[in-house]
Amino acid sequence: MKISKSKFAVMAAALLALTSVAALADSPFLGSSADPHGTLVLNVDQRAKQTYPVEIWSVDGKLTNRSDQGMLWIKPGDYTFSVKVSRAVNLADIPGLQRKASYGLDAHDLKVSLEAGKVYYIGAKFDASGKWAPVVWKTEDQK
Repeated sequence: MKISKSKFAVMAAALLALTSVAALADSPFLGSSADPHGTLVLNVDQRAKQTYPVEIWSVDGKLTNRSDQGMLWIKPGDYTFSVKVSRAVNLADIPGLQRKASYGLDAHDLKVSLEAGKVYYIGAKFDASGKWAPVVWKTEDQK
């Protein structure tokens, strides 16, 4: 059976669309706040508390390609987020920091149980040695 180039292109596009729909159905991210969700806030700078903005690199081991990393609506459930510091941190701003420490571009895992109607503020908390860990530094009810 011979398939023309145009039929092959249509079949390839249909297969790609089906694959994309399946991936979206499996994604914890929501495109609308109308569905039950927990909200992650990632871009709040708390320099005075040595807590800095983060970005999510993967969810439950699956890479994410999201560029909109300020506020995310997530389906309720238990997740392991792999996060990285979202921008360079001037270590001189961290009181008592050892000068030779690096800010660490490595990812760290954070396990969170998200509830519908809750807002979770996540950041990178630095200690005096320059090491950091992801933290949920504030939780509140959705307004």
